[in-house]
Amino acid sequence: MDNTFAQRLVNARKIRCMSQRELCNSVDGKVSPTAIAKYEKGLMMPSSDVLILLSNALNMKLDYFFRPYTIDIDPSKFEFRKKSSMGSKKVESIKYLVCSEIEKYLEIEAILGITSKFCFDYGNTTVEGENEAKLLALRLRNDLNIGSDAIVSAIDLLESVGVKIIEIEHDSSFSGTCNEAGGLPVIVVNKNMCSERKRLTIFHELGHLLMYCADGVDKEKMCNVFANEVLIPSDKFKNLIGESRHDISLVELQAMQREYGISVDALMVKAAQLNIITDRRFTSYHKKKNALPTFKEAVEQSLYPMEHTCRFERLVYRALASEVISYSKAAALLDKSVNEVRDTLNLM
Repeated sequence: MDNTFAQRLVNARKIRCMSQRELCNSVDGKVSPTAIAKYEKGLMMPSSDVLILLSNALNMKLDYFFRPYTIDIDPSKFEFRKKSSMGSKKVESIKYLVCSEIEKYLEIEAILGITSKFCFDYGNTTVEGENEAKLLALRLRNDLNIGSDAIVSAIDLLESVGVKIIEIEHDSSFSGTCNEAGGLPVIVVNKNMCSERKRLTIFHELGHLLMYCADGVDKEKMCNVFANEVLIPSDKFKNLIGESRHDISLVELQAMQREYGISVDALMVKAAQLNIITDRRFTSYHKKKNALPTFKEAVEQSLYPMEHTCRFERLVYRALASEVISYSKAAALLDKSVNEVRDTLNLM
């Protein structure tokens, strides 16, 4: 029996958050739960008619079920630090969806003969507190040759050094996760988040992949410090806002938000961490925010241009334009129709 089909069927069902019985119901009982169980165990193959029913019910193209596995990715290694709020089915759905996306990403690179490498290894540094987390962030900035400049696109920057960024549309309670595949770091973010939150999440997840924390250290907190420092170094922040302040205007913070792509909330956290403002002033800021809806709306307004990953799609169209892959292959990789791919290609 075809074990590829069996595993693909399991994966597709988990991606769609469906049980075997729910899948059975979605095809109006034309396939029994027993038959679905046998398909998933590789004990039986469906007829062409049943295959079409399953494909439609799972909203997966037919060729998905027979695409060979090109790389072994362990879904269990994705970290979900807030998984209780989503439920196990949604967590599992994200894991298998991301594995499928990574597979396609690495496949198109292999087709084009592209060998990606990620050369940064900070295993010789142990983070014991905020200072070490900040120093690691500055070390990364130095390795990326960006000095203290604003990062125009977090996605483009990291993809240029081998990090795989996967954007998915999923539950609003999901922000991001990370893993490794083929020796490369993989960062997954919710496509629908505002730009500032997405950028902070990307570097937070990178912190989880790069940072080695001493026993007892709160890694979540250190990753937040790391991400904040990557987006705007403390020295640059102090230069812009001053060493000590009693009050800070929203106009000042929004100017930094527009340039550095970091939220007002995150900037206020940084001001408190650097003792630029007192803990009491930081607390009063949150009280004002919670008490005044118009102020809260102004503070949480997204001002930085949205950024999305487009490298995978670009590689697929490069392969298609170079006649390395067919239109049908490109459509399968992009999850689009052949006509959509033809219309988009627009050869020069």
